[in-house]
Parts: sequence; C-alpha cells; structure tokens
Amino acid sequence: MVEDLPDDSRTRELKLAEALSHVPGYIPGHPAVEVVRLSGGSINRSYSVLTPAGRFVLRLSQGPDAWLTSDRSVERELHRIASKAHIAPRIVAADRGDWWMVTEYVTGRLWMEPDFANPQRLARLGDTLRRLHQLVPPDTGRFDLLQALSRYVERVGAEVSYLDWAAAAWRVSGAEDRPLAILHHDLHGSNLIETSDRLVLIDWECAAVSDPLLDVACILSYHESARPYASLLLQHSGLDDITSRQLAAAVWLFDLHTYLWYRERRLRRSATEAEREHEDQLAERLPRTLEDWRLGTS
Repeated sequence: MVEDLPDDSRTRELKLAEALSHVPGYIPGHPAVEVVRLSGGSINRSYSVLTPAGRFVLRLSQGPDAWLTSDRSVERELHRIASKAHIAPRIVAADRGDWWMVTEYVTGRLWMEPDFANPQRLARLGDTLRRLHQLVPPDTGRFDLLQALSRYVERVGAEVSYLDWAAAAWRVSGAEDRPLAILHHDLHGSNLIETSDRLVLIDWECAAVSDPLLDVACILSYHESARPYASLLLQHSGLDDITSRQLAAAVWLFDLHTYLWYRERRLRRSATEAEREHEDQLAERLPRTLEDWRLGTS
C-alpha cells in the first residue's frame, strides 16, 4: 500500500533519483542520457528517459487517487498481465512500494476526439477490449462498484437516493450474470496509443476486475462522439448480446461514479476549470439519463 508522497522537492528528487537508477543504461551526466518531463498528470509525474539502451517512461507517483483505491499493487499486477498480451507497455522495473514504475516507451499517436467517431478505429478498440476481457483475471483487484459508490456518498454527503438507483441500474445492466474481467477502466484518448500494428493502453491506475461492460460504458461516458457507434463497439468487444437498456444503465453508473469522484476529489485538492466544468455537465446529465434505463423496456 502506498502512502502519499510528501509534496516537497527534496523528497521528489530522491524518489526520482532512485527510480532513474533502475532505468536500463541510465548514467547520471552521460551525454547520451536525456530526461524530459511529459505533459499531463495532476497526481503523477511522468518522464521520457532516453539512454544508450533505448527510450523508457518513468512515472513517479505522489499517492493513490483512482476510485478511492489505496493499493497500487493492483495496478501493477493488472498492467503486468495486460502487457504479456501486448495490450499494455512492458514493465521494465517497479518499486515494491509503488512509488514509481518504469515501462517501455511506445512509439505511436495518442487518440483524439475525432478517433472516437471513426468506426474503423472503434472496431479496433473493441477488438482490443475483447482480448483484454478474455484474459484470466487474478484474485486481486476485485472492484465492487456499489460499495465504492456508497463510500463516496458517505464522504461527500451526496443524496442517498443515488445508492438506490445505482443498485437498480446494476441489476438492469445484467452485470451479475457476466463473468468478471480485467478492466482498464479509464479509456480516455490520452490513454490510447495507436501504433503501426496495434492499439496500446497506457496508464492503468484505475484498472480493476469487474463487469466488462463498464469499459464500454467508460468510452461512451467520456466520448459522446462514440455513442452513434455503440452497437459496433459492443459487437467487437464481444458484448453484442447487450440490450440498449442494459448499456444505458451501465453508462449511467459510470457517469455517477465519475461525478462522485470529482466531488470527493475536491475535498482533497483544488479542481481545475476543466474538471469543474465536467462535474457540472455530469450533474446536469445524470437526472436526464436516469430515464433512459429506468423507463426502458428493450
């Protein structure tokens, strides 16, 4: 279990130096070595590290922040399993205390919003999810969504009625009838790298073992441009027997989860303008989309 990394420059420098010592070919001061901080990441700090042995990505973790998890060893294990199937970057080295991780550098193009309105690319994403969900899940990382939502409601003082609707949505989605699977659980475009021969999923901080439909729900929650192609995405993900009502319930659950995550996170750190805007959008959307599955019959 990782504790919060003190937010001071000296501690961060020490952890970074420790992590860099595990990067293949890294020699401090060597003219062929280059360390560049990568953009993005409000909690973690990531670096591109070029050495005579190749290029790598080093991620330095300040502390856990994904879905109220406190054990990053789950991320490490699920990432490891996915990497063996060539779905995630290969892990080169990882701290046993989960302060840092070094992975191979994947050369490719990050997905942008237009990619989620492209049927061919969505089919490729669905095929990748099918492969991921077919992997044998470990005993660790079991994620109880309803329990997580209950903890959020308690911590932020949200309406308790959310929990009744969430339990109903979980039943409607049919989650209890599907085998558990490894989920990436954070399928934003910034976590998808298109290479010449495959789609690679990065940043497994939110990874869990749960209902595979939640990965599709994640995509449709984050990227509304993909919604007209929901059937295509379900088909390629191996979930073509899902009804529109079941899918609507799963998307609503994912929206609720994200909304409560934003609210809880604001108790611990300042939100960006973009985060507050997305939280407000979800607050407006949840009552409306509740009717999509509550009154549905298909």
